[in-house]
Amino acid sequence: MIQLDEKNPNERLGDFLARVRESQGLSIEDLSERTKISLKMLHLIETSDWKSLPVEAYVRSYLNSVSIKLGLDPKAILKTYAEEVGSNFAVRDMEPMLKNIAPITDEEKKPRSKAVPIAIVVIVALFIVGLHIVTMGDTSSDGGANPPAVVAAEDSSEVSQDMPEGAEAVPVDSIKDEKNETVTQAEVDKAVKKAENLPASATIFISSTSKKDSVKAPTGPVSDNGRTKIELVGSGEMRSWVGIKRDEDDDDFVKEANIATVDNKLVYTASGTLYIVIGEPRAIGKMYLNGVETPVPAPKFGRVVRFSVFDGRVLQ
Repeated sequence: MIQLDEKNPNERLGDFLARVRESQGLSIEDLSERTKISLKMLHLIETSDWKSLPVEAYVRSYLNSVSIKLGLDPKAILKTYAEEVGSNFAVRDMEPMLKNIAPITDEEKKPRSKAVPIAIVVIVALFIVGLHIVTMGDTSSDGGANPPAVVAAEDSSEVSQDMPEGAEAVPVDSIKDEKNETVTQAEVDKAVKKAENLPASATIFISSTSKKDSVKAPTGPVSDNGRTKIELVGSGEMRSWVGIKRDEDDDDFVKEANIATVDNKLVYTASGTLYIVIGEPRAIGKMYLNGVETPVPAPKFGRVVRFSVFDGRVLQ
């Protein structure tokens, strides 16, 4: 088997990985199936077309998976990649991540029949059609008063394929709209009187149809004695990776998450300054700082936006 020390001095990393793959009798389709990385991404890697690939966190994840399946040292491959593209991203200790991952075996290299997966897909499709017919029948028997609910299926395989390994899976968003319920005039007076005795940074939300004006939500930054609660909500337009550091120069992130759908949400609260990295800002529909909706800063270069927050506001 070819090892990294056999890489020619003038050989690009992508050419070397392609040569190792071919020496093991693997086609690029085989490698795509084993690593769950799309053929398009693998072609870009093997041609060393780094500029056409997504943000660096994704590329490092792809190279890590490819290295494992080809029996190469992931740390050495990532170091070679960093030297080739001129990156100063530190190579982390990946042993805990890799201890349960074995190189590709001879059995995995054998071509597998596609008949079983196709049969499973057909069975699932028939089940869904049958369930839809039964649901339509139940609706017609009720006189059409309650239309059937439509459930949208997520293509989880496509989402996970473009997400960096080790990033945290974010649960479904729990944000709900406040109901505009009617309250009595006495309740409004009591809430307003309470607000007059609170500090300037405190906010009370009142929902009322009475004639007395309610207290409005803040439109500017809200201080919390140096603490910041940041909430990032997915827009559903595309997928992105988000990382939070304590400082720009830190190697490790204190919080990482995948924002892939409109139902994805990242929430983090801490004192002091936070440094935010968003791989693709268009994937973020809304950002809240201490409960106040705040625009995501525009990226200065490329598709990655980086900014710092402190005490509920974005630092310039």
